[in-house]
Amino acid sequence: MPTITGVRCRPFPHPLKQQLLVDVETDDGLIGTGEAWWGIASGPNGDPSAPFAPMVAAIDSLLAPRVVGRDATAIERTWQDLADWAYRYGDGGIITSALAGIDIALWDLAGKRLGVPVAELLGGACHDSLPAYASLPPLRDADLLARACETGRAYGFRAFKLHEIDIELVRHARRCVGPNASLMVDVNGHFDAVEAVQFGRAMADLDVLWYEEPVRPMRHHGLISRVAGQQPIPLAGGENEYTLDEFQRLLATGAIRWLQPEVTKIGGLTPARKVAALAETAGVALAPHNFRIGPSLYASVHWGFASPGTQWLELPWIAGGEPFPCGATLPPVVDGRVALPGGVGLGLR
Repeated sequence: MPTITGVRCRPFPHPLKQQLLVDVETDDGLIGTGEAWWGIASGPNGDPSAPFAPMVAAIDSLLAPRVVGRDATAIERTWQDLADWAYRYGDGGIITSALAGIDIALWDLAGKRLGVPVAELLGGACHDSLPAYASLPPLRDADLLARACETGRAYGFRAFKLHEIDIELVRHARRCVGPNASLMVDVNGHFDAVEAVQFGRAMADLDVLWYEEPVRPMRHHGLISRVAGQQPIPLAGGENEYTLDEFQRLLATGAIRWLQPEVTKIGGLTPARKVAALAETAGVALAPHNFRIGPSLYASVHWGFASPGTQWLELPWIAGGEPFPCGATLPPVVDGRVALPGGVGLGLR
C-alpha cells in the first residue's frame, strides 16, 4: 500500500487572493495537492498571512499527525476517522475547511497514481461540457463593472454573477451584458429579511436567473424561506453550510433552486459526493461554489462533471482572469461552456 509520509501547507499570502495549498506525499514519491478554505481577505492594510493561519495550525498540529502513516488509497476511511476525532473542535468551520485540503490532495494523488482524472474516480463524467459563469468580485463602481463584463465576454463567458448591493449597479450590469446573457446576483447575506424582499422585488424586471444568499444570518433557513416566498427571483445558496445534516435541513425548506456547496468548507470531495446525492434526491440543481483558481476550482469542476444534477460551474473573474498566487489558470471557456480538464488527477493548468 502507498503510505502517507508527509503533509505540507503552502500558504500564498495576498491582500485579496490569498490561498492555502496542501501537499500530501507518499513513500513512493508521489505528491497530491489540495486546497483548504482561504479565510477572509485581509484587505490592503491587513496581515496577508492572517486569514489562513487558523487552517494552517489545524492541519499542522491536529490533522497531519493523524494522517502520516496511513494508506493513501483509503480516502473515505481517512476522512471518517479524522472527522469523527476532530468533531470535538466543532463539526464545521476551521476543522472542516482544513480537512478539505488533505482530502482533495488524496483524490489528486489517487488520480495521479492510477493515471486517470479525478472525475473518473468519482464515477465518470455525466456531461460533455458544462455552462460556466464569470463570478465577479464586489466592484461597487459602474466603470469597473462594465470593464469586467466586457473582458469576461471576450474570454468566452455568457453568464455573469455580481456581488453588488446597489440596484442601479445591477441595472447597469444588465445593460452591459445585454438581454441574452444570464445574470446572477449574490449579496453575501447583506440584507435583513425585509430588505432582502425589497431588493428581490426591485430586480423583478432585470431577468435575474438567481438571487444568492439574500439574508443574514446566511444559515437561518426560516428567513431564507420567507424571502423565497415574498419576492419573485429564485434563490440559490448553501456555500455556508458545512455538514450533511445542514444541507438536508436547507433542502427540506424547498426554498432554493440551486445548491452551492463550497468544496473547501464541507471537507473536500469525499463529502461532496454525498451532498450532490442529497441535492439530486431533493430535485435541486447543483452549482458548486468556488472563488479561487487552484486545486479547489479544479476539484469543483471534476465533482461537477461527475454529478448528474450539475447545471452551472462558478469561475472566479478577478482582474480579468489573472492567475492566482499559486500559478493555476482558468480552464478555457468556449461560448459560455467548459470541458473537463485533461490530464491525470485534478489536471491543474
